[in-house]
Amino acid sequence: MKRPDGVTVIAVWYFVEAFFLLIGVCSLLALALPASGVFADIGDPTGEFWAYFGVTCGVIWLLISGIALVLAGWGLLGMKQWARWLAFVLAILSLFAFPIGTVIGGVIIWYLLKGDVREAFEMAENAMVPEEAPPSEEVE
Repeated sequence: MKRPDGVTVIAVWYFVEAFFLLIGVCSLLALALPASGVFADIGDPTGEFWAYFGVTCGVIWLLISGIALVLAGWGLLGMKQWARWLAFVLAILSLFAFPIGTVIGGVIIWYLLKGDVREAFEMAENAMVPEEAPPSEEVE
């Protein structure tokens, strides 16, 4: 069965999101990390620690989110059932990004739960599982 067009659109959306998260990582490293050094200049070691800690947590969060988005997009293009569930979880998390993320997340959840989309994933998954070969008869 052919991959539904909506699945391709969701995968591309996740790749675009991951790209912008990568830009966010670069921005944090290029702008926020050097700005955190202001606390060192004024001699505040506690402020310096928390500033670097915050930037580090932000970079780690963005990297993990980006990796999850790329994995979901890649798996969706391959019609993997696990990717459908990962995309579903990512869509639930995007519901908190009001208002645009809420709308997009809701549409993704609705689409991934549609019967024909679920069946397409099941058929693709079943097509990849090799059937058991009948036992060969040995001729002596």
